[in-house]
Amino acid sequence: MKLRQRAWSLLIVLLFVILPTAGYTQKRLPDIHFEATPDEVVDAMLQMAGVTQEDIVYDLGCGDGRFVITAAKNFGARGVGVDIDPVRIKESNENANKAGVTNRVKFFEGDLFKTDIREATVVTLYLLNELNVLLRPKLFHELKPGTRIISNTFDMGEWEPDDIGQVRNKTFYYWVIPARAAGKWRWSITSPAGTWQNELFLDQEFQEVNGKVSLQGWELRIRDPNLRGDQLSFRVRYNVEGENVAMRFKGRVNGGTIMGSVEIQGGPWTGTHDWVGKRIKD
Repeated sequence: MKLRQRAWSLLIVLLFVILPTAGYTQKRLPDIHFEATPDEVVDAMLQMAGVTQEDIVYDLGCGDGRFVITAAKNFGARGVGVDIDPVRIKESNENANKAGVTNRVKFFEGDLFKTDIREATVVTLYLLNELNVLLRPKLFHELKPGTRIISNTFDMGEWEPDDIGQVRNKTFYYWVIPARAAGKWRWSITSPAGTWQNELFLDQEFQEVNGKVSLQGWELRIRDPNLRGDQLSFRVRYNVEGENVAMRFKGRVNGGTIMGSVEIQGGPWTGTHDWVGKRIKD
């Protein structure tokens, strides 16, 4: 009897050793147990994300498909749901058919970490804190600045949310993918008073930015910096020849360029001017 038990034990060990080397790959199981988000929470989350008919909503770990289906039915969006569990995908397609939105949504079985999400304008999540953090580099790498992310219950670690909502006992978190604004920028203002050459230095951690400007030899800290998606704004105040000067900058960050306007009150450059910054150093 003992000999037979040892033989079976040896066979099991050999199977674990030999099968992977023989090209056998085990299908990855779902990372979490499916738990449906209450419909009122789904509505509140999609409202916070500002979903419209212009959006493409991706639900990563879509479960029964209710985020994507609600986005299509109640907000007019298009949607894509991804889940590693084929049972959930079957259920999602059945629910989409019942809701009459099969022309606006699609569901497929797949690993959310390997799914191409570049076309998404909104991403919905109900995973775990550790999965959100693991997913974060993919979100920053693939999503365009301005893409909105909304997560039920779980946050993104040190990436602070732009907003937090709550319905009854459910908390959810909202972020906007920020543009890469960090670096050294050069810009100028041309007016009847002449051309003014300046530099902007920005540090960045996620959507939080701070820095300084160099204005004709003065170095001044920027005030009220705000980066929301690709929209950057900040203020500068200083005194020249006894006159207070206030400057408010607004612009869109697009790769190595910031394009917008600067409103100046006081001094020889008073007025609103075009503002074009060029990144000269990361």
